[in-house]
Amino acid sequence: MAKLLSRMEIAPVVLTSPLPRARQTAEIAGKYLKTKVRLEPLLRPGFDAAKLRKLLEKFSGKSLMIVGHEPDFSRTIFQLTGANSKISKAGIALIELKTGSMKGVLRWLVPPKFAKRKST
Repeated sequence: MAKLLSRMEIAPVVLTSPLPRARQTAEIAGKYLKTKVRLEPLLRPGFDAAKLRKLLEKFSGKSLMIVGHEPDFSRTIFQLTGANSKISKAGIALIELKTGSMKGVLRWLVPPKFAKRKST
């Protein structure tokens, strides 16, 4: 997935849950995206749209990548977009939030098997 994002020339700020698996995943993404990864305690299990709002209050930048846990992210996607979808382990989603709002549009949801096919 990180290779796919790198090829798309996406340059987000990367925040990760401090739990080991999420942190390891974020470090791999950071390596391919050539960016530092920052630990964010709000991304521990139990993450939701209210916690995302807190993250965004202190965020400055164009693009934010968060690495965390399920079922938190599927629930958060629903809270933000109304899309009843499930993000697979190691999957990625792009949500475009409306300026000044916690409502947005799910632009894409990519499972890891898609990225594997595209990277060969």
